[in-house]
Amino acid sequence: MMKIFSFFTIAFTVLLSLLMISCGQTTLKDDGLDSKSIEEASGTSSGGSSDDSSSGNSSFTVTSVSPADGATGVSRNGASITITFGDDVRLKNTDGSWTSSWTTSSTSEGSCSSSYGSKLVHISRDNFTNCHPNNGSVSDKIITLTLNGTLSSSGNYKVKVLKTSLDGSASTQSSSGVNLSTEYSFSFTADN
Repeated sequence: MMKIFSFFTIAFTVLLSLLMISCGQTTLKDDGLDSKSIEEASGTSSGGSSDDSSSGNSSFTVTSVSPADGATGVSRNGASITITFGDDVRLKNTDGSWTSSWTTSSTSEGSCSSSYGSKLVHISRDNFTNCHPNNGSVSDKIITLTLNGTLSSSGNYKVKVLKTSLDGSASTQSSSGVNLSTEYSFSFTADN
């Protein structure tokens, strides 16, 4: 009788040990974790989180633009561009401040990398060698740009919303600190 009791005690102990060892173990799917911090991979990061808690999205993106991508007949004088995001947008500077508006007195194009290197939205007709000057403002989910000067006749313009400015001094983020997921581009053609 003692041998049977000892056998059951040992068997129970072994089974209980195996159960305890296997509890809490999960299989981890490799989603490129080598390029993420532990906080990003687990989704528990506080500042700059990959979880946009205000909208329930895990990404921050552009949802619409005006003029629409591929639009033709856009006015050459006083053209306006609106870029709408999925959440309130903030243009964050490296010093922690936010840009809510900007003005440019220039009416002629300048180098995208030097003259407009600190800007997060570029407008160009030559594939971003030179950028068109603009005044802009940020309000809630919308960036509004008013283009300075006259657009080129039959000019094909591209607009690019950058994740980070070319000089690294600013980034496009949601109000909850989520960075723009990918750069966004669209184009339009000015009328004759």
